[in-house]
Amino acid sequence: MLKGLTSTIARIAIAAAFLPSMAWAQPDLVRIIVPLGAGHPFDTAARALAEGLAKSSGKTVIVENKPGAGGRIATADVAKAKADGSVLLFTTAGHATNAGLYSNLPYDPIKDFTPISVVSKSSGFALLVPANSPYRTIQELIAAAKAQPDTLNYGSFGNGNTTHVVAAMFARAANLKLIHVPHQNPVNDLIGGHINMLFMGASTALPLVSDGRVRALAISSEARDPEFPGVPTFRELGYNDVDVPAWSGLLAPAGLPADQAQALFSQVKEAVKQPAYQNNLKITKATVVLSSPEEYRKSLEADVVRFRKVLPELGIKGN
Repeated sequence: MLKGLTSTIARIAIAAAFLPSMAWAQPDLVRIIVPLGAGHPFDTAARALAEGLAKSSGKTVIVENKPGAGGRIATADVAKAKADGSVLLFTTAGHATNAGLYSNLPYDPIKDFTPISVVSKSSGFALLVPANSPYRTIQELIAAAKAQPDTLNYGSFGNGNTTHVVAAMFARAANLKLIHVPHQNPVNDLIGGHINMLFMGASTALPLVSDGRVRALAISSEARDPEFPGVPTFRELGYNDVDVPAWSGLLAPAGLPADQAQALFSQVKEAVKQPAYQNNLKITKATVVLSSPEEYRKSLEADVVRFRKVLPELGIKGN
């Protein structure tokens, strides 16, 4: 009888050891929350990733768009969600810059999340001018800005947006006094010649450059981008701190066990190999850069520390 009792206890102990994984495996529906609207290139990438994850996980994976407040609405919703792998946040470097913009975030950008993986990175930001701009090189633009302080302007997609942050970094690095013109859609203003310059993510800037609607004068990537022939990097021009990380990544709510985060990471590694995501990479010109949950946590912590220091120095505060 004692032997039978011991055997029963052993079976219970083995079953208990698997309870977290069994609980995590229960949700058949996984929701990927995106902090941008439907139709945005980032939304398209999220849907391609969801299709790949559905195949690698065997679950139904859907995308929900929750735009607004610079990504804070979507991020706060995920922070409050159940940590069982059923809700994920597909986000950008804005997750880190928001930490420096706002002192009253409704969530902690590190403590309230379980990093799963950085999924991809792009070549950074391209400095664009209108096609008919008199400035054909970055040197000419800088010379004009120094000769006419507080005259030249730059557009952005809103106060505190990454397009604003990288432009302010450029102004500081080159010792320029520029006027900031935030707008919901500054691209049309740039094409129409209503603003002097605009920083845009390389992948979204490329079609505009290829069509001849704008010119790229410099790019914030570590090395020259072959998609932008002849366009120098800010680093080679001597401006070393003109960059905002251009990455996409997956976060889960805090409390997801490490083995489950690792399992999700493994599913992401398979998902990015699927045709849907590979085809999206050809469009966005992004590069798959998979970071483990621990690697992602370290890089995210470093980004948060950086922007909590840099943004107040630049005088950039959230509305």
